[in-house]
Amino acid sequence: MSQPKRILLVDDEASITSALSLLFARSGYEVMVADNGRAALQRLNDNPDLVVLDIMMPGMDGFEVARRIRERPSYIPILMLTARDTSLDKVTGLELGADAYLTKPFEPSELLAQVRALFRLLAKGVQVVDKERPLLCGPLTLWTAQHRVELNGQEIELTPKEFALLELFMRRPGTVFGRETLLREVWGYEYLGDSRTVDVHIQRLRAKIETDSSQPQFLHTVRGFGYRLVAAD
Repeated sequence: MSQPKRILLVDDEASITSALSLLFARSGYEVMVADNGRAALQRLNDNPDLVVLDIMMPGMDGFEVARRIRERPSYIPILMLTARDTSLDKVTGLELGADAYLTKPFEPSELLAQVRALFRLLAKGVQVVDKERPLLCGPLTLWTAQHRVELNGQEIELTPKEFALLELFMRRPGTVFGRETLLREVWGYEYLGDSRTVDVHIQRLRAKIETDSSQPQFLHTVRGFGYRLVAAD
């Protein structure tokens, strides 16, 4: 029997951590709780599979916690929770490495849907290595089952959503994907975000695969439509 997924829940409001701990436990997850940012960083040593992170906390806020999590060599998905429903907060969180964003108040079913979606994406990176033929686009090589990407023979680290975006582009090079299509294909119908989320993740992906992300060779913007991948020499 496989071990239950471990969720690190970070929030300074005891009523919220109590309710969400019960929700996650009833859904089959193992829950760890931290009531502040520093405690959350310490609990990372217990190897959680996912971090559900509140932004507004005294001392070290969720933005700083997310930044420090992303400095670690191992990847952990981050789902941010906040009462502040502004585009700036969303973009800031995503740029710091969050994978999803949920605004309080929210329905329990919505939170669980986001968690399941993140675990599905993460599962793409832990499949047994098969004998697949890699996807190729210029100097980019992608192995789906191995969740591995190389640029000019050098491996690069991508988050699950960055990997899913790149895989979609590499399966259909030259195709223009609109933002709504990317939201549907990568985040799934359960994702309740806006198209700005796509732009932020494209920027992060460009920073990892482009020599100069301000003048991309691979991921081109098609004004008024979306993005497409071209095979740069």
